[in-house]
Amino acid sequence: MEFPEHLAHYNRYLWKSPNLIVVTGEADKIREGRRAYHGSHAVTPEAAGPAELLNRLFAAAGLAAVSLAQRESWGWSVSPPGMEEGFFCGVEPEGLICGRVLENKKTQGLCVVQRQGEKSPMAQSHITLITQDPVEAVERYFEEAEQTLIRIAVDDAGRGVLLRPMPGGTFEAVNGLSDARIIERIFGLAAGGDMQHLEEVLLFYACPCSPEKIQAMITSLPADHSAQLWGD
Repeated sequence: MEFPEHLAHYNRYLWKSPNLIVVTGEADKIREGRRAYHGSHAVTPEAAGPAELLNRLFAAAGLAAVSLAQRESWGWSVSPPGMEEGFFCGVEPEGLICGRVLENKKTQGLCVVQRQGEKSPMAQSHITLITQDPVEAVERYFEEAEQTLIRIAVDDAGRGVLLRPMPGGTFEAVNGLSDARIIERIFGLAAGGDMQHLEEVLLFYACPCSPEKIQAMITSLPADHSAQLWGD
């Protein structure tokens, strides 16, 4: 694996008064790293629209990974409703993040999440999607698979915020705020030292895949779920 030159800083905090775990991240460096990777490997970039949606998935998936105290391996396969493109994003414990745009032959809206902690069996969840925004896939995963409501806000520059309640926690402090206002407020609180800093995690774009690893990931899916995601 190549040494990363573009490092995205993600930070996890405890916001004590509403009892929320808060994660901030700036995914622009992930975008830069991916562009550099494509340039060095002569990979043709995707069209602007799908590429921006993939960038939103990178931002949200990174926030979700950093929200956990223990690092895990994540695989997000997102097939948005009514789109010709699907998306894959992987996040590894050491901070590596990668992904690509894929052909999407199905239009019903489905997300398959594969997740594995150290020395733990892989868990797999299947989430129905309503909108084409990949950020929704991450939020709905926590709602349906983890039975936890979270709030994610991501702007066009890749700055993002995730809010996850602790027991007794509440979103009251941000209810009614737009994504832009939530990002502005949380980044302001972080800069002012008004939240307890728990951890900084560096994310970077790189690809650890080999044909063998890709084949194993695809064949691990049940046949009906594989057909739902990718057709034939």
